[in-house]
Amino acid sequence: MAELEIRREEGVTWLTLNRPATRNSLTPSLLGELREICVALAADASVRVVVLSGAAGVFSAGADLMGFMASMHGADPLEAADVGRLAAEALLALPQITIAAVEGHCVGGGLVLAASCDLRWATSDAWFSAPELDLGIPLAWGGMQRLVELLGDTMASELVLTCRRFSSEEALVHGLISRRIDSDFSAMVKDAVATLAEKPGAVLRATKQQLQAIRAGSFDAQTDAAALLAALRDPESQRAAQRYFARRAARAKGQSTPPKG
Repeated sequence: MAELEIRREEGVTWLTLNRPATRNSLTPSLLGELREICVALAADASVRVVVLSGAAGVFSAGADLMGFMASMHGADPLEAADVGRLAAEALLALPQITIAAVEGHCVGGGLVLAASCDLRWATSDAWFSAPELDLGIPLAWGGMQRLVELLGDTMASELVLTCRRFSSEEALVHGLISRRIDSDFSAMVKDAVATLAEKPGAVLRATKQQLQAIRAGSFDAQTDAAALLAALRDPESQRAAQRYFARRAARAKGQSTPPKG
């Protein structure tokens, strides 16, 4: 059974952490495979959205500590300890919009992977924690930086230092997730992802470039003008604008909304 399940649909690639017997704990081999598929996806312009989830109603219980302890007694322990960071950074570097679809546990290294996506959507009963300090290790893989960026210094420090669990409700309040879905999670995620994947590919990529530049502290608003002109010349973006104005005109006339196609 593959540790990372890959499913492709039009414009969307679904990546599923697939170790349900261990609540999708993260092995060095799984993280290495995740990094490799992200490198391949980065070169695939047909993919607009990448969704990361976990099998059997659980996102991830974090690193497989026994597997990592074994690998860190090998020939290159530093390389083994760094594999999670490389996977998280490969997720961050993707030019596609990335979404973490979180059910159940989202713990430790799993939280770092989720925080490396652009968006995080969670079920109402999902919960999050960073228990590393209780295990006698620091939060690694760039996780501290991700959480400070998302939550701010004070909240990130409190969650990492106390190691306490926090609910999806609290995650929503503090901005870790943007959607808390109470029912039909899989169906609602699929519908929302399909809607996102319908948007013009060039504009999605331009928006991702803006997000990446802002996160890196290198954003220059002067580049927005060139991105705007490129979109105005893009045939797919032009068709999207025509559909938008057609729908708005129909609403103004009290008509039913025209089809999206």
